[in-house]
Amino acid sequence: MDKPATGNSKLETDNRNMLSNKPHIRNLVEICALKGIEQVIISPGSRNAPLVISFSEHGQFNCLSIPDERVAGFFALGIAQQTRKPVIITCTSGTASLNFAPAIAEAFYQKIPLLILTADRPVEWIHQGEGQSIAQRNVFANYVKRSYELPQEVKDTDGLWSANRIICEAIDQTTEGSGGPVHINIPFQEPLYDTKDYTGLPLPKIIATAAFEKRLLPTQLSTFVNVWQSSNKKMILGGLLPLHKAGDSSLNKQLQKISQAPTVAVLPEITSNLYHKNFVADFDSVLSTVSEAEVIRFQPDLLITIGGSFISKRIKLWLRKHPPKVHWHIAEIDYHLDTFQGLTTTINMKPTTFFEQLVSKVSDTFKVSDTFDTYQKTWKNRAKKVQKTKKEYLKKAGWSDLQAFKTILPKLPKNTNLHLANSTPVRYAQLFKIRKDLIYNANRGVAGIDGSTSTATGAAYITKKPTTIITGDISFFYDSNAFWQHHLAPNLRIILINNSGGNIFRVIKGPDTTAQLADYFEAQQERSAKYLAKTYNLNYFVAENEATLKKVLIPFYKKLKNNRPAILEIKTPNVESAEVWRGYYSFINTQKSK
Repeated sequence: MDKPATGNSKLETDNRNMLSNKPHIRNLVEICALKGIEQVIISPGSRNAPLVISFSEHGQFNCLSIPDERVAGFFALGIAQQTRKPVIITCTSGTASLNFAPAIAEAFYQKIPLLILTADRPVEWIHQGEGQSIAQRNVFANYVKRSYELPQEVKDTDGLWSANRIICEAIDQTTEGSGGPVHINIPFQEPLYDTKDYTGLPLPKIIATAAFEKRLLPTQLSTFVNVWQSSNKKMILGGLLPLHKAGDSSLNKQLQKISQAPTVAVLPEITSNLYHKNFVADFDSVLSTVSEAEVIRFQPDLLITIGGSFISKRIKLWLRKHPPKVHWHIAEIDYHLDTFQGLTTTINMKPTTFFEQLVSKVSDTFKVSDTFDTYQKTWKNRAKKVQKTKKEYLKKAGWSDLQAFKTILPKLPKNTNLHLANSTPVRYAQLFKIRKDLIYNANRGVAGIDGSTSTATGAAYITKKPTTIITGDISFFYDSNAFWQHHLAPNLRIILINNSGGNIFRVIKGPDTTAQLADYFEAQQERSAKYLAKTYNLNYFVAENEATLKKVLIPFYKKLKNNRPAILEIKTPNVESAEVWRGYYSFINTQKSK
């Protein structure tokens, strides 16, 4: 990620003028520039003044100010999620840093590169009653790849050398391997606002990290090939993966080749952005129709999982109950991710590289005899039946969340960057056919509802592409500070499914049997987004049935005169939506044998 210029030559001089007079902060900013960082999200404060002044005066950074640290963190995540380049977030001392935590946790589990710079009070004043001071060192330890702290003062060349080494290492760690967030805590003594003219002084030396691609040794590859060839039922399950248009990644092309083997069933979730006619996308619906007597036909001998967390609870429970003989998980990780409780091998490398090597050795298995050609057909034939049954059900189902999704998804503009909030939106979207021209995004690292809209605002800002987030009312109102900023892009569209509460708790088993459902699980509410849209000068549209929704989607997606984002609030019935959801699974089960 480093730029060709290293800054090691004294002939290379700093053409920026007034940066912080603290030499290690001047070097921090210059090293970030030399290593190609461009985006800096600043939450206002005073203790971080040396950082604010230096980044904004430097001239090579795009600095954005977002007051709410939680929103700032998710906005930055949205940028880094799209670009896969490190984005800086910085804030003042005290509880401000803690408000970054939800976005940092999500970035950690999504492996998104964030560089967190928290300003801190002098170390001697921690726990001494000083305002806006908490113990910030290692505060994100469980949710970052590495934690560092810069020296409070740098008084000699050794101190500056040490600070520079830490800075270089921290930045490189954000993209090393599969990437992720890295934290640098920076205690500052006053004065905070003093600057210095560095004209003519040499740029700091940087240290680079050499990237390389892990590949299997011939003996390792031979072992995997033997297992592959001896397995007649191979399932490849795709979870959350870095973003591409569906079917447009090199990994997708490798899996397309693999799926030529009739012994292979490729089952991608929508957040994997994998697509091909041979793949079985809505496997969750298919699996709901599999009886105990049919398990042996659908159960894999070899399970290969790729990507991060999985949306489908059904597939998790089913594979735990009916484990494969062999389970490989392929990811650049240094721990065992045993979601399905059947893991036999962690393959610590890029899935694309693994399948590239595998395909070169097993292509002969793509033309096996009819004796072994049933596994892919077993899944695909059932999927065709389910798809037919689904159409029948949707024709007769009443107005509900499900009907709203049936109407919305085909009408999204081509090449839309689609963001799906957690709980029901991402689950509803998974029931429908993957569109090849879309990119599917979701904060499924932790799967919280707290920053979905803020993430979409960051993505819309950086990509300039048509960007739509589909969200539920609880997630929408919880993250309404996403609109309290000056960087909302006109290409952003927010579709709010307002069913007056957290409808997921009527869908999943358990909460709907309690007396506490309405007040404590579902959190029923009767709010509308109309006046919130007015507060933030956002365009507002509303639909209360399928007919009005179809009609309003046309102006909603047209270029709007005030060049501002738009909210479409779709009002759906609470109880009926849950009944339609449960009725869907009941219907496809009763129809499967017909």
